[in-house]
Amino acid sequence: MPKLIRFVIVNTLAGVLIGWIVAAAVVYFNINGFGDLILGSSSRIAAIFILLVSFGSTFGFAVMATAVMLMPVDKDEFDKL
Repeated sequence: MPKLIRFVIVNTLAGVLIGWIVAAAVVYFNINGFGDLILGSSSRIAAIFILLVSFGSTFGFAVMATAVMLMPVDKDEFDKL
């Protein structure tokens, strides 16, 4: 796999993981009653799925975009990654 593709995929997956951790923390610590709202819902699975997809895609894109913007422009510097 080309190095640039692997770079983007790894950073995107790291962002998705961070997003899922933040979403789990919001539900677990019941921030503004959000945990009670999700866990008390009649369609709990759909609510958790929507929460994970939205947090995962937002954080995944943010981390990937930040990594690409901060990527070194010299080939020698990029080869050190």
